[in-house]
Amino acid sequence: MFKRIIKYCLKHFDLFEKLAYVTDRRIKPQILTIKILSAIVFIHIANLGSLHSFFQNNISAKELPSVSTIARVADSLSLDGIREVGSHVYKIARAKKMIEPYMGQYIAIVDGHEITTSQYCKCIHCKKRKLKSGKGTAKYQYYHSFSALILAGEKYSFVLDIEPIAPGESEITSSYRLIKRVCKNYPRAFKILIGDALYLNAKIFKLLESCHKKAIAVLKEKRRQLFEEANKLSLLTEPKIYADSKTTYKVWDYTIGNCWDGYGKDVRVIVSEETTTKRVHARDGKSWEKKSVVTNWMWVTNIMDSSLGDLKNTVRICHSRWQIENKCFNETVNTWKADHIYRHSENAIIAFLLLLFICVNIFNIFLARNIKDKKIKTKVYLIAQIKAEFYSLKRLLFLVPIPI
Repeated sequence: MFKRIIKYCLKHFDLFEKLAYVTDRRIKPQILTIKILSAIVFIHIANLGSLHSFFQNNISAKELPSVSTIARVADSLSLDGIREVGSHVYKIARAKKMIEPYMGQYIAIVDGHEITTSQYCKCIHCKKRKLKSGKGTAKYQYYHSFSALILAGEKYSFVLDIEPIAPGESEITSSYRLIKRVCKNYPRAFKILIGDALYLNAKIFKLLESCHKKAIAVLKEKRRQLFEEANKLSLLTEPKIYADSKTTYKVWDYTIGNCWDGYGKDVRVIVSEETTTKRVHARDGKSWEKKSVVTNWMWVTNIMDSSLGDLKNTVRICHSRWQIENKCFNETVNTWKADHIYRHSENAIIAFLLLLFICVNIFNIFLARNIKDKKIKTKVYLIAQIKAEFYSLKRLLFLVPIPI
């Protein structure tokens, strides 16, 4: 199965041919950069999780770059070159209709994520926070974080790009650079961007408008004027009520003006009260009882027309923001070991993550479109098959059809 997915990368995406154009800052390299990049791709596709695991097989050590070489070269890899490879994979996937719209729309989701928290390992690019211990002494925790932008999908999400969050920098500042770059490199990738309450920011909304795109953001109490106005209108008008599975929805839809000074335009506010019925254990511990859980959501958008469809479709699109948590961050950390630090430097961390997301994008497409065996029902099972075949190989670089 390892050979099969590598051949899939070659046949449909020309992955290694494009990786051959990625450079690094070494002056007279004795080992070609493509050989380093191929090793990293093999590590990610086989889901090894560490550089040392790469050498725990029957492959000759002469054929592979050493652990120290891979780590050292990762410090100077061109991130823009790797991003161009990711853009190439996206263009082919979009042209071959491997990426499908979600709820009739091409929707992007942006959020921040934190990795590699430690009290001991640190670098000059680490962010720092103060922790209080039980004895009253202060300790510091060091960590890296980044902003990610993905495309929502019914079967899988597609990661477009990431941007590191520097020390002393906010998530919004990093995300602004990320959105600006994605709008330039992927001008037709999406029409709507969804974010949490942090992205209810006039600067983000105006940037997206300048790129002819729309935005949806969660509304919370921090936006006092909008929040109070939406609550007042909810008491004066009747909601639209509908049921979906075990959840009953009460949805209000308003157009509110002159309540967001930084933006200066009318916005649309969607309020959803969702009541879900769950079966829980009774207090006696012998029987079951039904319990209703009520959650309230508010979103702000500058989509004033009916392009999102009816309110039921609109609420589902607003809730798709959770895909970046479930299908991107949680899945890559728990399944693909995305929180492992192969080399503790900013350039190396982002380079390994960019290559990982390229491999995960191809893997998801491969699983959805190429696997017909009914025995393979989960990603974990397929990954185990790929890893097992990888450890059985005696040669690796013969799989790459370029002279290295």
